[in-house]
Amino acid sequence: MIEFIELLRIFIFDHRSLEYIIIFVGVIIGGEFALFTLGFFIAQGILSAFSVVVLSFFASFLPNILWFLLAKTATIEKIISYRYTNTTISIITQAITRASRGNHFIGLIFIKFLIGTPVILTMYVNKTRLKFLNFLIYETPAIVLSLLILISIGFLSGLGFTYFADIFNNFYIAIGFLLLVIITIFAVQLWFKKKFTNADI
Repeated sequence: MIEFIELLRIFIFDHRSLEYIIIFVGVIIGGEFALFTLGFFIAQGILSAFSVVVLSFFASFLPNILWFLLAKTATIEKIISYRYTNTTISIITQAITRASRGNHFIGLIFIKFLIGTPVILTMYVNKTRLKFLNFLIYETPAIVLSLLILISIGFLSGLGFTYFADIFNNFYIAIGFLLLVIITIFAVQLWFKKKFTNADI
Protein backbone atom coordinates (compact mmCIF):
# COMPACT_ATOMS: atom_id res chain seq x y z
CA MET A 1 0.00 0.00 0.00
CA ILE A 2 2.81 2.42 0.89
CA GLU A 3 4.53 1.59 -2.39
CA PHE A 4 1.26 2.21 -4.28
CA ILE A 5 0.78 5.59 -2.58
CA GLU A 6 4.35 6.56 -3.38
CA LEU A 7 3.98 5.49 -7.02
CA LEU A 8 0.74 7.44 -7.30
CA ARG A 9 2.37 10.49 -5.74
CA ILE A 10 5.23 10.36 -8.26
CA PHE A 11 2.80 9.73 -11.12
CA ILE A 12 0.68 12.77 -10.22
CA PHE A 13 3.70 14.98 -9.64
CA ASP A 14 5.10 13.99 -13.04
CA HIS A 15 1.72 14.35 -14.80
CA ARG A 16 -0.05 17.18 -12.99
CA SER A 17 -2.51 17.64 -15.85
CA LEU A 18 -3.95 14.18 -15.08
CA GLU A 19 -4.73 15.01 -11.44
CA TYR A 20 -8.18 16.39 -12.26
CA ILE A 21 -9.02 13.49 -14.56
CA ILE A 22 -8.03 10.98 -11.88
CA ILE A 23 -10.27 12.66 -9.31
CA PHE A 24 -13.26 13.14 -11.63
CA VAL A 25 -13.27 9.67 -13.18
CA GLY A 26 -12.36 8.04 -9.87
CA VAL A 27 -15.41 9.49 -8.10
CA ILE A 28 -17.76 8.58 -10.96
CA ILE A 29 -16.56 4.97 -10.94
CA GLY A 30 -15.71 4.49 -7.27
CA GLY A 31 -18.45 6.51 -5.56
CA GLU A 32 -18.28 6.55 -1.77
CA PHE A 33 -15.11 4.47 -1.56
CA ALA A 34 -13.38 6.84 -3.99
CA LEU A 35 -14.31 9.84 -1.79
CA PHE A 36 -12.85 8.06 1.23
CA THR A 37 -9.68 7.23 -0.74
CA LEU A 38 -9.30 10.79 -2.00
CA GLY A 39 -9.54 12.08 1.56
CA PHE A 40 -6.80 9.63 2.48
CA PHE A 41 -4.64 10.93 -0.38
CA ILE A 42 -5.17 14.52 0.78
CA ALA A 43 -3.75 13.58 4.19
CA GLN A 44 -0.79 11.98 2.43
CA GLY A 45 -0.13 15.18 0.49
CA ILE A 46 -0.82 13.53 -2.86
CA LEU A 47 -3.85 15.62 -3.84
CA SER A 48 -5.05 19.11 -2.95
CA ALA A 49 -8.20 19.46 -0.84
CA PHE A 50 -9.68 22.18 -3.06
CA SER A 51 -9.45 20.22 -6.31
CA VAL A 52 -10.77 17.07 -4.62
CA VAL A 53 -13.83 18.79 -3.11
CA VAL A 54 -14.77 20.79 -6.24
CA LEU A 55 -14.26 17.99 -8.77
CA SER A 56 -15.85 15.40 -6.47
CA PHE A 57 -18.99 17.50 -6.28
CA PHE A 58 -19.46 17.61 -10.06
CA ALA A 59 -18.40 13.98 -10.45
CA SER A 60 -20.95 12.96 -7.79
CA PHE A 61 -23.73 15.02 -9.35
CA LEU A 62 -23.48 13.51 -12.84
CA PRO A 63 -24.32 9.88 -11.87
CA ASN A 64 -27.13 11.10 -9.60
CA ILE A 65 -28.76 12.92 -12.51
CA LEU A 66 -28.47 9.77 -14.60
CA TRP A 67 -30.09 7.71 -11.81
CA PHE A 68 -32.89 10.28 -11.59
CA LEU A 69 -33.56 10.08 -15.33
CA LEU A 70 -33.41 6.28 -15.17
CA ALA A 71 -36.06 6.28 -12.44
CA LYS A 72 -38.47 7.99 -14.82
CA THR A 73 -38.17 5.36 -17.57
CA ALA A 74 -40.87 2.83 -18.38
CA THR A 75 -38.45 -0.05 -17.78
CA ILE A 76 -37.77 0.95 -14.17
CA GLU A 77 -41.49 1.60 -13.66
CA LYS A 78 -42.22 -1.94 -14.81
CA ILE A 79 -39.52 -3.44 -12.56
CA ILE A 80 -40.63 -1.47 -9.51
CA SER A 81 -44.30 -2.31 -10.13
CA TYR A 82 -43.55 -6.04 -10.27
CA ARG A 83 -45.31 -7.69 -7.34
CA TYR A 84 -42.18 -9.39 -5.93
CA THR A 85 -40.10 -6.21 -5.90
CA ASN A 86 -42.85 -3.70 -5.15
CA THR A 87 -43.24 -4.79 -1.51
CA THR A 88 -39.53 -4.45 -0.68
CA ILE A 89 -39.24 -1.15 -2.53
CA SER A 90 -42.33 0.23 -0.79
CA ILE A 91 -40.96 -0.74 2.64
CA ILE A 92 -37.64 1.03 2.01
CA THR A 93 -39.25 4.12 0.48
CA GLN A 94 -41.87 4.40 3.23
CA ALA A 95 -39.20 3.93 5.89
CA ILE A 96 -37.12 6.78 4.46
CA THR A 97 -40.23 8.95 4.11
CA ARG A 98 -41.22 8.32 7.74
CA ALA A 99 -37.70 8.88 9.03
CA SER A 100 -37.41 12.14 7.08
CA ARG A 101 -41.02 13.12 7.92
CA GLY A 102 -41.71 13.62 4.22
CA ASN A 103 -38.84 16.08 3.79
CA HIS A 104 -37.11 15.19 0.50
CA PHE A 105 -33.92 17.01 1.48
CA ILE A 106 -33.52 14.92 4.64
CA GLY A 107 -34.60 11.81 2.76
CA LEU A 108 -31.89 12.29 0.12
CA ILE A 109 -29.29 12.82 2.86
CA PHE A 110 -30.33 9.53 4.49
CA ILE A 111 -30.02 7.77 1.14
CA LYS A 112 -26.45 9.03 0.74
CA PHE A 113 -25.32 6.99 3.73
CA LEU A 114 -27.03 3.72 2.81
CA ILE A 115 -25.39 0.81 1.03
CA GLY A 116 -26.70 0.57 -2.52
CA THR A 117 -27.31 4.31 -2.83
CA PRO A 118 -27.94 4.38 -6.63
CA VAL A 119 -30.61 1.67 -6.47
CA ILE A 120 -32.32 3.20 -3.44
CA LEU A 121 -32.19 6.68 -5.01
CA THR A 122 -33.82 5.36 -8.18
CA MET A 123 -36.57 3.65 -6.16
CA TYR A 124 -37.15 6.74 -4.03
CA VAL A 125 -37.42 9.10 -6.99
CA ASN A 126 -39.81 6.75 -8.77
CA LYS A 127 -42.08 6.20 -5.78
CA THR A 128 -42.21 9.82 -4.62
CA ARG A 129 -42.58 11.26 -8.14
CA LEU A 130 -39.96 13.87 -7.30
CA LYS A 131 -39.69 16.63 -9.91
CA PHE A 132 -36.32 17.30 -11.57
CA LEU A 133 -35.98 20.90 -10.34
CA ASN A 134 -36.83 19.87 -6.77
CA PHE A 135 -34.37 17.01 -7.08
CA LEU A 136 -31.59 19.42 -8.04
CA ILE A 137 -32.46 21.75 -5.15
CA TYR A 138 -32.50 18.98 -2.54
CA GLU A 139 -29.70 16.87 -3.97
CA THR A 140 -27.11 19.66 -4.15
CA PRO A 141 -26.68 20.20 -0.38
CA ALA A 142 -27.09 16.44 0.21
CA ILE A 143 -24.13 15.73 -2.08
CA VAL A 144 -22.03 18.48 -0.49
CA LEU A 145 -22.70 17.14 3.01
CA SER A 146 -22.04 13.51 2.13
CA LEU A 147 -18.81 14.16 0.23
CA LEU A 148 -17.46 16.44 2.96
CA ILE A 149 -18.16 13.77 5.58
CA LEU A 150 -16.66 10.92 3.54
CA ILE A 151 -13.60 12.93 2.47
CA SER A 152 -13.08 14.04 6.09
CA ILE A 153 -13.24 10.44 7.32
CA GLY A 154 -10.71 9.47 4.66
CA PHE A 155 -8.51 12.43 5.60
CA LEU A 156 -8.56 11.53 9.32
CA SER A 157 -7.83 7.91 8.40
CA GLY A 158 -4.83 9.11 6.41
CA LEU A 159 -3.56 11.07 9.39
CA GLY A 160 -4.14 8.05 11.64
CA PHE A 161 -2.34 5.81 9.17
CA THR A 162 0.72 8.08 9.24
CA TYR A 163 0.54 8.41 13.03
CA PHE A 164 0.47 4.66 13.70
CA ALA A 165 3.14 4.00 11.08
CA ASP A 166 5.44 6.55 12.77
CA ILE A 167 4.68 5.56 16.37
CA PHE A 168 5.00 1.80 15.97
CA ASN A 169 7.38 1.95 13.00
CA ASN A 170 5.24 -0.83 11.52
CA PHE A 171 3.20 -0.40 8.36
CA TYR A 172 1.15 -3.53 9.07
CA ILE A 173 -0.30 -1.94 12.20
CA ALA A 174 -1.12 1.20 10.21
CA ILE A 175 -2.79 -0.89 7.50
CA GLY A 176 -4.73 -2.74 10.21
CA PHE A 177 -5.98 0.61 11.49
CA LEU A 178 -7.09 1.61 7.99
CA LEU A 179 -8.93 -1.69 7.45
CA LEU A 180 -10.65 -1.25 10.82
CA VAL A 181 -11.93 2.17 9.74
CA ILE A 182 -13.25 0.79 6.43
CA ILE A 183 -14.96 -2.17 8.15
CA THR A 184 -16.52 0.22 10.68
CA ILE A 185 -17.91 2.41 7.88
CA PHE A 186 -19.54 -0.59 6.19
CA ALA A 187 -20.90 -1.83 9.53
CA VAL A 188 -22.50 1.56 10.22
CA GLN A 189 -24.01 1.60 6.72
CA LEU A 190 -25.47 -1.89 7.25
CA TRP A 191 -26.90 -0.85 10.61
CA PHE A 192 -28.33 2.30 9.03
CA LYS A 193 -29.96 0.31 6.22
CA LYS A 194 -31.38 -2.25 8.65
CA LYS A 195 -32.82 0.60 10.70
CA PHE A 196 -34.54 2.06 7.65
CA THR A 197 -35.96 -1.22 6.43
CA ASN A 198 -37.44 -1.89 9.86
CA ALA A 199 -41.16 -1.27 9.70
CA ASP A 200 -41.13 0.15 13.22
CA ILE A 201 -39.09 3.24 12.27
